[in-house]
Amino acid sequence: MPPARKRRSRTNNPSDSEIIAPGGGTQADVDRLAKNLGMGSDAVAAILNSEGSGVASARRSRSSTSAPASSAVTSSAWADFMMDEGFNSSSAATPGDASADAPEGDSKRAKTDATNDTRRSNVTNVRSGVTVPREYILPIVPRNVKAGVLAQTGSLDSKMIGRTKRTLKEPYDLQEPTLLGYESIFGKQHVAVIATSSSACHSIVITENGHAYAWGRNEAGQCGFGSTTTCIPLPKKVELSGKFVAAAVGKSHSILVTNEGICYAAGFNKYGQCGVNSSNEAILTWRKCVLSNATGVKIVQAACGENFSVLLDSEGFMYSAGLSEFGQLGNGETGEYFIAANKIGFANATKFERRSVFVHKLGDSMEDAKKPPVPMPDSDNIRIGSISCGKNHTIAVEAPFTNKDAAGCRRVFTWGCGGYGVLGHGEQVDQYTPRMVNVFTGPLFQNNSPVRVCAGTHCSLVLTENGHVYYFGKHRSVGEATMRPSLIDVLANNAHVVSALGAGGQTVFCSTVNGVTVSWGVGQTGELGYGADNPKSSAKPKFVEKLDKVLVTDVSCGYGHTLFLLRDEDDEDKKVLENIAKMEVDDMESYMNKLSK
Repeated sequence: MPPARKRRSRTNNPSDSEIIAPGGGTQADVDRLAKNLGMGSDAVAAILNSEGSGVASARRSRSSTSAPASSAVTSSAWADFMMDEGFNSSSAATPGDASADAPEGDSKRAKTDATNDTRRSNVTNVRSGVTVPREYILPIVPRNVKAGVLAQTGSLDSKMIGRTKRTLKEPYDLQEPTLLGYESIFGKQHVAVIATSSSACHSIVITENGHAYAWGRNEAGQCGFGSTTTCIPLPKKVELSGKFVAAAVGKSHSILVTNEGICYAAGFNKYGQCGVNSSNEAILTWRKCVLSNATGVKIVQAACGENFSVLLDSEGFMYSAGLSEFGQLGNGETGEYFIAANKIGFANATKFERRSVFVHKLGDSMEDAKKPPVPMPDSDNIRIGSISCGKNHTIAVEAPFTNKDAAGCRRVFTWGCGGYGVLGHGEQVDQYTPRMVNVFTGPLFQNNSPVRVCAGTHCSLVLTENGHVYYFGKHRSVGEATMRPSLIDVLANNAHVVSALGAGGQTVFCSTVNGVTVSWGVGQTGELGYGADNPKSSAKPKFVEKLDKVLVTDVSCGYGHTLFLLRDEDDEDKKVLENIAKMEVDDMESYMNKLSK
């Protein structure tokens, strides 16, 4: 049995000490931030206390650090300042192992293993301007997180979500995280993969032994049981041979990936999003996906938007299929054409095709903004390590590589619908080809590289090695959009190290290594998990009380519901799980027929 892990409840506040930086920052806070940035503590304190006015390290005295400040400086201002002032690796501390502070599932893959192969891609280091070959760690493997117990918050009445409004008073209206079928459905078997998406009212999970279960809305046959029903209230085993390692769901379609790298799809297929080389409107039973001009390819990850799908193979190459209206296929075009005088069609893809062109803009000046993106010099050799799809956009992070010190940080790419700044380029423009997000190549990320990405309906999240989360886009109907990646400083400034994150229709979740989970957004059917007697929305990150001290290993946000994997490894885990509500088949027996009609 592994040793019990020390947890920090949100109620345990650090001791008071002298305030020396804006926002109540102490010397310990400054030292921690300096370590993360790879800078000296004096320089960081000077930047914080400048309050955006700028501090040129070669021109200003550092004695100003002794003057306390009362107003906080936003994290985006710090980032902009550092880039404007030209901080580089010459003033940075020597970086350690890039995977040492990474979230658990990604750190295992990021470490160099003797059995892993490497591939080279020449790239210009942003710090030195020298072209350095990137030695990728291959093969890419299915995402690996600590298996645990499945929990859900949000109503099990999927036919109601987004269509009708009613008072949430039924037992199946889960308004707080609830263990779902742990004994009666899964036989106390741990779950290894959870999958839903910001457009989906259905879900798929995969147990440790590779069995898949599906439930939720099934009006297009997206659960793959051979028929259509309005709602499948509880997880039901998918009768398809094979051991599954990955899954993804769109608005009305689903994809399963086996350990042999074979993909199967079911559900709505009008735009070819199932990738079965057909545009039949509905695929009621699981069919094998078709990859164009690809032999010997092993798929390891999948992601689905509303009406499109993206696959990732073990070599880090991407494939997409489905609707191309906003450029979400990443093939450089929408293929727009007139079907009739008042009807427009698009060149949708009915089978998965490889996308190998990546573009960037060389600068952020007004003149550069007018120029179109250009292909990257190493475009053909770029390998991707993680993908995620929003409603009509995709975000991807580069695969890990061994020579981080020379080649720089892992790059982030976005494409598709650009509304609300969801692509992170500072403009509301659709991108038809994967485009590099320049912010994540700056000095701040040389020792704190992006490792994972997550997409909501109209927002994007990026998780870095140090457990910091950057947000861009918009997930609430009110307020301004965040046009460029911005640090969620309420977490970073309080020393929270995020290990799991998710974004849904109008929700965002972050869980930390110390057993703290926060959420914010709008959750009319209980998907924020605050409980029946609490508000159903929050403009700012708010603690999910029922998950206090619970180690959440993964989060997946859907439309009207949220899934969690809760660690169940030691006695302390089991003790805190006793406080979580439970829902078994017997509890739902009298409601099953009502919900399925």
